[in-house]
Amino acid sequence: MGRQSCFDKVGLKKGPWTVEEDKKLISFILTNGQCCWRAVPKLAGLLRCGKSCRLRWTNYLRPDLKRGLLSVDEEKIVIDLHSKLGNMWSKIASHLPGRTNNEIKNHWNTHIKKKLRKMGIDPIMHKPVTSSEAIEKNEKLCSQSSPESADTEAEERSITSQSLTTESETSSLRQTHVFCIDEVPMIEPHEIIISCDASASPASCVVAASTIS
Repeated sequence: MGRQSCFDKVGLKKGPWTVEEDKKLISFILTNGQCCWRAVPKLAGLLRCGKSCRLRWTNYLRPDLKRGLLSVDEEKIVIDLHSKLGNMWSKIASHLPGRTNNEIKNHWNTHIKKKLRKMGIDPIMHKPVTSSEAIEKNEKLCSQSSPESADTEAEERSITSQSLTTESETSSLRQTHVFCIDEVPMIEPHEIIISCDASASPASCVVAASTIS
């Protein structure tokens, strides 16, 4: 069996603390400093257990305790530490003077997690939320589409492929029938031979020569 809880000991008070009890605890801690919490109730004259005294001092009575919501800078520190330490609230609180681990945990669950989700960041993995859900939705919509739309898409694809084939054939035919001037030899003017019949007039020969040249 485990050790009996101090809250179960007979004769110890439970419930809210009174003003007189707070004064006794504050006076003892400020005078003697923090010591073994199991010995504090007896030394301070309190009918409380050591755990109750520790929680009362840490969460409510210590002088450096901060009140109110965490600031923007404190939230940034909490987010950075949470990405490294996880839900180790005591270690996170050690980096924030005046803040308790319970206060930081409550602020995380109440405010910071909602802010991160609105920003599209997973508060557990501290990474941007992927669009897998959107992809799954689109796949479902595509799978649920009607057969008519699928047939229409198939027809459009076949028509497009046929048009591409026709264009490629036409371009190939054009390339085969292109007239290439490189294959025709160039004729110089002095290489032109003019022949005239004896019955033809000299004027017609001149005209033919000028036309050829």
